[in-house]
Amino acid sequence: MESFGLEAPKFVKILSRKDVVGDELKIPSSFCTQFGERIRSKFHLKLRTGFLVPVEFDKRRGVLMGFGSFFNQFDFKGGEMLVFEYFGRLDFNLSVLGTNCSEIEYPLMVNSFQTCKPVRVKLVPGGWRFAKFMDPTEKIYDEIDLPLPFLNRCASALYYHFRMVLSNGKNFLARYDRDSSKITGFHSMCEILGLPDLNSFHMLLFTFDGYFKFDISAFDANMFEIVFPGSPIRCGVTGELAVVSSRFEIKVQPFHMERYCYGVDISTEYMSLCSMWGRNDYIVAYNGSCSWKLQVKRRNLWKRTTIHDGWIDFCNDLDLKAGDVCVFESPAFSINHFTVSVISNSPGQANR
Repeated sequence: MESFGLEAPKFVKILSRKDVVGDELKIPSSFCTQFGERIRSKFHLKLRTGFLVPVEFDKRRGVLMGFGSFFNQFDFKGGEMLVFEYFGRLDFNLSVLGTNCSEIEYPLMVNSFQTCKPVRVKLVPGGWRFAKFMDPTEKIYDEIDLPLPFLNRCASALYYHFRMVLSNGKNFLARYDRDSSKITGFHSMCEILGLPDLNSFHMLLFTFDGYFKFDISAFDANMFEIVFPGSPIRCGVTGELAVVSSRFEIKVQPFHMERYCYGVDISTEYMSLCSMWGRNDYIVAYNGSCSWKLQVKRRNLWKRTTIHDGWIDFCNDLDLKAGDVCVFESPAFSINHFTVSVISNSPGQANR
């Protein structure tokens, strides 16, 4: 299900009874405005099992078409939530949360569009999700209840402390209380964002990685993701610099800009950092209001790490030229999230 490239805001569609007997879904107009030119007229939605949903995109109406058979096969009744994730590649990732606000146990279905057998979805890798809707009658400042279906799926993997990572890479420490089934520590999120409580959001989406981390995505009333400003090495609302714990540099070579670049090597000078990534892992790079998901792989007896998928989008979006130097920096406890700056090699062109 993994995909890489420019990381666009997620959007969520809560299915109505009318939706599940139809064939079309309207997507947020703000998403169409920002990313409509990148989306093909025909593509696939990819579930974690490998199940593919072929859809067509009508840019003029902002509508995706082709859901009828998918809704029938999965026997949706209405109330389910579809989470759409676009990473600047050909297709969208699609995950499904049930009416209980927890990710569903995906059926092992196949269709004629698949090129492989269905994969049984596990907690690791890929994680597991749940959603928390804000109750306007109850201010949420520090603690959140975990839904029972999520606990039934993940309780054995939950420890006492977790890193919570926001959409801009900033993170904070939270604690899980087994007795109350609550996670506490969200006052730190409020402080980072300069908010009195979490009720500014309509919904929070949590993705547990199966180890020690939750990714948090916030959504507005239109179920469009709110991308927080700043970057991993900018602290709090004032934007002061955090202490850089890890860094690496890449000097752009002419072959790095070819359409079918086969990988960008990270120097062995940064082996101590690369050794903390998995053999097949990913990092997220942030620059200005944009972020990119980049695949990293170790090879040659683990002596060399290379950036693969996502690099071409990254290169094009930042308009990199041969000789430019990309500097990746991250704070402590954030080895997969980097602020990237570009030292330009072109005379008269400012660094960015």
